[in-house]
Amino acid sequence: MSAEPSPNAGSPPPISGARLARNASAMMVAQLLTWSMAFLVAIFQPRILGPLAIGQLSIAFSIWMIAGVLITFGMDTYLTKAIAREPQRTGALVGTSMLVRVVLWTIGCLAVFGYDLLAITADPTQTALIWIIGIMTLLTVLSSGLVAALNGLEQVHYVSLVTVISKIVLTIVSLGLLFAGFNVIWIGWANVLAALVALAGDAFFLFRQHAPRWSFDLAAARSMLLASKQYLVTALTLMVYQQIDRLFIALFASTEAVGWYGTAVNLFGTLMFFPMAIGTVIFPTLTRRFAAGQNHLSQAARPIFNIMLALSMPIGLGLLALAEPIALLLYGEAFRPTGTVLAVLGLVLICTYLNTVLSQLLIAAERTAALNMIMIAATIATLPLDFVLVPWTDQAFGNGALGGALAYTITELGILIAAIKVLPKGTLGAQNWRTSGLTGLAGIGMVLSIWWLRESAFFFLAVPLGMVVYTGLVLALRALPAEDMAIIKEALTKALERIPFLRRKLAAMPPKA
Repeated sequence: MSAEPSPNAGSPPPISGARLARNASAMMVAQLLTWSMAFLVAIFQPRILGPLAIGQLSIAFSIWMIAGVLITFGMDTYLTKAIAREPQRTGALVGTSMLVRVVLWTIGCLAVFGYDLLAITADPTQTALIWIIGIMTLLTVLSSGLVAALNGLEQVHYVSLVTVISKIVLTIVSLGLLFAGFNVIWIGWANVLAALVALAGDAFFLFRQHAPRWSFDLAAARSMLLASKQYLVTALTLMVYQQIDRLFIALFASTEAVGWYGTAVNLFGTLMFFPMAIGTVIFPTLTRRFAAGQNHLSQAARPIFNIMLALSMPIGLGLLALAEPIALLLYGEAFRPTGTVLAVLGLVLICTYLNTVLSQLLIAAERTAALNMIMIAATIATLPLDFVLVPWTDQAFGNGALGGALAYTITELGILIAAIKVLPKGTLGAQNWRTSGLTGLAGIGMVLSIWWLRESAFFFLAVPLGMVVYTGLVLALRALPAEDMAIIKEALTKALERIPFLRRKLAAMPPKA
């Protein structure tokens, strides 16, 4: 009879609180730094290059971002899970995955070549950009496999470091080229350089611990693809949903309209830092609350929904009111149509902030399948909406980008309604609907108070004025329950305590009696 295994044999290492804290801190710092650099590029790049060049760059990125998901084929999620379970297989798994990606990228090049012949008019700059971004995509999909392995090994701090370094390279090189007068082709090569830096950095940190095995095993590759395909549908659906608008605008409107739309969406994307950061922080809490029972989940979900709604309303409606002067200030007269698109995206922003929280709720409540079905339905709905709205707005208003924004608004609103419908019964309650109505009234009051400043040279004063009016109306209407206000107050206090100067001031204050 064989000896019984030791209780500790083969058991996973205990969870390290220090490691979790280090990884979470590294991710938050990396997100903040990359957001700041993306914001700089989002401001200067359109103004210097103009809508045509931005449209060409956006089209190239959209084509290859969709192709990139097919090339990755869900392998990133598979690698992270497999390596977390069996770290000793890291070298073999990574080597096989990288070779498979090269093969799939080659097949993807044939598909993109066909699309270029059929859909792209004779534009040598556009064609050149497509293939430059194609090279970047190869480097990126290889790098993403290494990142997945590092995540599986719980070495997120290395991933964060490399991400920041590559973004710094992209920002410095891109801005340097722009200010030196180089054209959009060189910006494409700057993206290739940044992707190469990321690949080299990820390879350095992973391969010094786990050398890859480059032998190609057809059976192992087939097994990996079969195991990964379950993760492909969700990733592909999300990417098509995010990128298809640009391709429809290019097909039914103009490349300049793609530039107007892409510029608005990029600026809109910089405002997504808040819900993404909050969602990352609250997800573990929601998961624990659901495990403890429905009542516990509701107690956590209701104030989070209210707070996200109260945060999104002034940002979204403020963007609606001030979009045109902001676009003219940042990008100039050539991007006036971007202001209209950005105004519509202000409404989208409110839905997107709430959808971020609702997505976390559905995942925590083990309703991932329902969330996937909602996203698939939204992606399918986007196609006829773009088909109708893009050519209509192009003919009626000379701005096909507006059609893409309207389609985005309809689908995000549909996602919001559907997500609320499929939440576990009782997750949200009457207090949430009351808060929705009252914060909406406060937001309308804010817009009315600042609208007159839109045409003024001092339109930027609308920001502090709007904040004061909105806050005053929220307090006067008692839009948020007392317990939600207490959460906000506590969060603000802790945030202020992290600022050294204010921390000393607060420490010097006598405690309340």
